[in-house]
Amino acid sequence: MKTDEVYLQEIYKKQEQVMNTKKKDDFYPIKKKEKKWSFIKLVATFVLTIGITFGIVYATNINKKNELVEKIWKEPKQYELGNQKVPLTEEEKTKCISEEEARMEGDKALERIGLEKDEILSIRLEKDYFSQKNEWHIGSNKASIILDAKTGELKSVQVPTWNYCIPYHYGITRQEAKKVARELLEKLRTEEEEGEYELVKLTRNMETDEASYIWYAQFYKKYGELSNPYEEIYIGWIPTINGIYTLNIKKGKYENNPEKITKEKAIEIAKQKDQQIEPNQDIKKIEAEIRIEQMNEEIYLRENFKEKYDRHEFNKFDGIQYQTEERVRKVWCVALEYDNMEKEEKYTYFVDCTTGEIIGGSRWNVFENEKIMKEDPYNFAL
Repeated sequence: MKTDEVYLQEIYKKQEQVMNTKKKDDFYPIKKKEKKWSFIKLVATFVLTIGITFGIVYATNINKKNELVEKIWKEPKQYELGNQKVPLTEEEKTKCISEEEARMEGDKALERIGLEKDEILSIRLEKDYFSQKNEWHIGSNKASIILDAKTGELKSVQVPTWNYCIPYHYGITRQEAKKVARELLEKLRTEEEEGEYELVKLTRNMETDEASYIWYAQFYKKYGELSNPYEEIYIGWIPTINGIYTLNIKKGKYENNPEKITKEKAIEIAKQKDQQIEPNQDIKKIEAEIRIEQMNEEIYLRENFKEKYDRHEFNKFDGIQYQTEERVRKVWCVALEYDNMEKEEKYTYFVDCTTGEIIGGSRWNVFENEKIMKEDPYNFAL
């Protein structure tokens, strides 16, 4: 099958042949100044047609000429929220690891956190209520384990504190907690989770360091100056004995897409879309920075179900869910603050750094949320 660039090259070649073999007045019986414009219109029309036919856009701000960028945004799928107790279909089961394999992975999860193999009291294959992903849920006296049913990868393990003999003097300082958190990260992560991780949040379960018998550390994977919040390792542990209380793993792989859209262009794209959705709102403040974000359905819901979206009515009573592909991309986060005297309103658009498409959003200012997280008096990561 011919690529779009091959089609373009053939058209240019045919056009050149026509120009060389026919009299100019026969092919373009118009004034010289108008010939150039007629040819440009012909080529522009062709490029537009190709763009519509093959689902591509032309990136005008890319250094390389004639480089075509593939669109990634697709309309979210609609489905009804299922009941967790409804068994999977036989077709769905064929795409999951077997129960025997799940049991083996469960043993590995216990070994990973330093516990011995335990008798499995319950094991079931079910669908997560919101994500609709299939999971193996494994229960024993020592832990509750959740595995990705398709890959067998560990998603979470929770260990009741009765599995440990908690020392009477269990208090440690936050500086000691930082050190232990990084040591546990190195011990617990696998080869697939290699790379640099940033400690973004460190908290405790009691009001003082001395009284706290569980500490929690949240790590994001780093890509240069950017952090990926969808590639996360979350650890909860009992101090002094370093017994693992909880381990949660997120593996939203970052696509590391190139930056081809400028900040100015991203702001322009966001403002144009916002004018369509909020024609009566005046924007008083705009912030824009590059972040790693996951594609979501927020912008689709806001644009297509505005009143319902503003009332926060999705995922509550109607049993209908919308879901996009879980693609993690580099985006321009463009946060808009409206000049509204009645109530403070804000919205953040995710403009893809490569395609210029709006691939998601947030009903909050994401930069303010980052600031709140960093200034949280109970976050001892910084």
